[in-house]
Amino acid sequence: MKKTVSVILAFVLAFAMLLPAGASVQNEDNKLQFGSDGNFRIMQIADIQDGPFLFEIVRDFLKSVIPAEKPDLIVLSGDNISAGASTIGVHGADLLLVEAAIDRFMSIFEDCGVPVAVVFGNHDAEELVTKEEQMAMYQEYDNCVAIDEGEAVYGCGTYNLPIYSSKDSSKIAYNLWMTDSNMYDEENGGYDYVHQDQIDWYVNKSNELKAQNGGAAVPSMMFQHIIVNEIYDALLEVSASTEGAVERNGKYYVLNPENTAEGGVLHESPCPSTVNGGQFDAIEKQGDVVAMFFGHDHVNSFVVDHKGIDLVNTPGVGFNSYGDEGRGVRIIDIKEGTTDYETDVITYKEFYGDDPIADARFVLYGSEFDVANRIAAFFEYILLCISDVLGLVK
Repeated sequence: MKKTVSVILAFVLAFAMLLPAGASVQNEDNKLQFGSDGNFRIMQIADIQDGPFLFEIVRDFLKSVIPAEKPDLIVLSGDNISAGASTIGVHGADLLLVEAAIDRFMSIFEDCGVPVAVVFGNHDAEELVTKEEQMAMYQEYDNCVAIDEGEAVYGCGTYNLPIYSSKDSSKIAYNLWMTDSNMYDEENGGYDYVHQDQIDWYVNKSNELKAQNGGAAVPSMMFQHIIVNEIYDALLEVSASTEGAVERNGKYYVLNPENTAEGGVLHESPCPSTVNGGQFDAIEKQGDVVAMFFGHDHVNSFVVDHKGIDLVNTPGVGFNSYGDEGRGVRIIDIKEGTTDYETDVITYKEFYGDDPIADARFVLYGSEFDVANRIAAFFEYILLCISDVLGLVK
């Protein structure tokens, strides 16, 4: 059962009372393994970035899309909560608020019975509740497979998850790297980077897996919040007048059609760390990572090949922060015995199709729409819901 947390402030007691039961240790039944058909499906969920009052539009979408897509693993790729929406400045109270915020989505995943891996973003722990405290909260759920490595490496939540063979439950057939891309660079400004001890840990563990695999690299994917600096080497530099170009440091870029999978969009400038700590170079040298998956840039969605490694940005799913019509979740299908994979983003629009109620609700919640459109959507949504109850909506 979840441990009872003492109430610091009376008015947050309600949040604590809403929290369900959960285990305090990782459930060993969560071993990841390819199915008998040789397939393994991952759902990446990026940038929920909300608090204890997580919008119901997000909860309803997750409650529906998870059973529909049947993932074998969910990866939360950072900014899972918004510290600003989950804190009031008193540590004891904030613990309850953050726990409630985490429960708003983890309870859904637990009910669905899907294992969940977690990495952190820059917004998860901006206030009083640390990543280590949050990791302990995640680990109270039976379906959490995230690991807190303690003080072994910089940050919190750099670990790996092996996927075992469908034919031999003791053989690692694939590997998933979870990396804490950290928060803010206090020395240089901007976003922080993956530090050298994290890179060293990855290289050493990668070599261990390689040795166990007869000297051959174990095919792998990596998940983290903040994209690597090398994304700008993979984009196409263009003139400032180019339609759709994004700007960074006085230069302008678009997706390069020669290395970008169909359907990619670049709606904002990717925001990597200020310092390039050498993470990508180390990964390229190891030769095990097929693709790196990121969130962070809410309105970007693309698969870009760079030096044989796919750099994949997944759009945000939440409505408490900025976004656009691309909001959704990413599905990743891995086939055992190959380095090939398939991936696609399932957006709200694609999932709900031409449902007029879903369309009105999306506009109502979407901060990117102007006030007039959101007010109109509110009344449209109410009328459509009433009509639906009366059986008038087909």
